[in-house]
Amino acid sequence: MKALEKLTIGIGLFFVGIAAVYRYVLTDEQRDSLNEAADVVRAATREVTDTVSPLVSDGPTRTEEETAAEANRWRTVQQWKALGY
Repeated sequence: MKALEKLTIGIGLFFVGIAAVYRYVLTDEQRDSLNEAADVVRAATREVTDTVSPLVSDGPTRTEEETAAEANRWRTVQQWKALGY
């Protein structure tokens, strides 16, 4: 086998193993704790991205995009209600 094939198989097995451990080994409390830690990391990453993004790009930050998307969803719901759905 070529090195790239071995690496691909190794990475695939690694993620299958992680998924199996998460599903069958961890308790509900441990999963909740792991999910909370992941949420903290996501929030910190978003904060850093929102801070750095205006320095390197003229576009909107991710938070601004999400706010605009939520407003658009709300307007769409209102339009569908006005049409009787």
